[in-house]
Amino acid sequence: MRPLSLRAKFALLALLNVSLLGVVFLLFARHQLGQEFQSFLMSTAREKIVAVSRQLSLDLAGVEEGQRDFVLGRYAAAYGVEFRLYDSEGARLAGPDSTLPPEVAGRLVRPVALPPRVLTGLGPPPFLIEAGGMYWTGVRMALPGADLRSTTRVTLLLVSPTLFSNPFFFEWEPWLAILLTAVVVTGLCWFPLVRGLTRDIRKMTVATAAVADGHFDVQLDTKRSDELGRLGGSINQMTGRLRDYVNGQKRFLGDVAHELRSPLGRMQVALGILEKKGAEPEYVRDLQEDVELLSGLTTELLTFARSELKREPVTLGPVDLRKVVEHAAQVEGASAAIDIAEGLTAMGEEHLLFRAVSNLLRNAVRYGGGEILVTGRREGDGVILVVADRGPGVPEEALEKIFSPFFRLDSARDRKKGGTGLGLAIVRNYVEMCGGRVVARNRAGGGLELTVTLR
Repeated sequence: MRPLSLRAKFALLALLNVSLLGVVFLLFARHQLGQEFQSFLMSTAREKIVAVSRQLSLDLAGVEEGQRDFVLGRYAAAYGVEFRLYDSEGARLAGPDSTLPPEVAGRLVRPVALPPRVLTGLGPPPFLIEAGGMYWTGVRMALPGADLRSTTRVTLLLVSPTLFSNPFFFEWEPWLAILLTAVVVTGLCWFPLVRGLTRDIRKMTVATAAVADGHFDVQLDTKRSDELGRLGGSINQMTGRLRDYVNGQKRFLGDVAHELRSPLGRMQVALGILEKKGAEPEYVRDLQEDVELLSGLTTELLTFARSELKREPVTLGPVDLRKVVEHAAQVEGASAAIDIAEGLTAMGEEHLLFRAVSNLLRNAVRYGGGEILVTGRREGDGVILVVADRGPGVPEEALEKIFSPFFRLDSARDRKKGGTGLGLAIVRNYVEMCGGRVVARNRAGGGLELTVTLR
């Protein structure tokens, strides 16, 4: 199951907030209103009840008693509610004849002071009683007599087995409008906050991911004055310090490598003089191997430092891969089978790709042994270059680590094979500067396969 985004969680929290407020409001209203709670819920239908009662009062004016049941039946069919008419003593005047629940019968005879009204005037607001599994809504009204001059105080009962599912009593539209209004207002209140938070968090996520990839020139907009603004400022401060530290380290490596080249050159000259003067050949040879090792280390250190410091964008263009590979194989003295079509080009910088391929071939010659196969092909919108050997391969847990500076497997730490742990780190730097990426995997049947993906 896909995890919810922060924005979705905020939206659900806002809806939950509105729902909880609605439940609390209803519980509070029920507690405060008691028996009048249901009457409160149907307050939006009160005007309809009063209007229907007023119209019924007019229709009953001058109607003979025997015709009242017909009029009430017509209203019942029209509104889906049972209509009954009782006088102030609780006697039935019209409508179905059945025993009333005690609560309802007691309410009918309860004395109510009716102020003077017009002929069709109504008394107090409707009342609602739940009894006997039915809902009884009573409306006090003045019923005109046959002469239209006298009136009789009566109570109109509207009876229904349901309340909230009956549109005559309970209208969903006003309450739904209130709910939608609450949701919209909540959204308008929360949306700017949620949008600002998620936008800034997304920027921080992108920035920290860039820092993890070694890009320390990231700067966040810290106009906010809250905790996220302070966090953004801390990230900016962290990236600044990391940038200074890493750049200083790279410059240090480059300076050390540069300063070591001169004394190492003089040592090599001195060794040549010693060898001519008849010094012990064995000691001279061991010393010369050490000097050559140091010389190779300083060369690769200097190359790596330059590749790290030269991370500014380079001008890319189409590069003929087969020519680059053939040139690199010739320079490195690598006997490799090259399977790359003539004219296959990839976007890159020719010198950087040449240095990357040279290091890949040097690595294959030094550690791979056996045949070396270099293949290139176009795949979709990209170009794939693969350098494969038949050496012992690399442990699975070390496949990503071999691109880290100064990382070497134990088997590569002997003087005969040499190695500084910088070759593949240089390859990755140069390939990334060309907009590509490089990965390693073990070949079936033994050996290591290094795959460079370019555009």
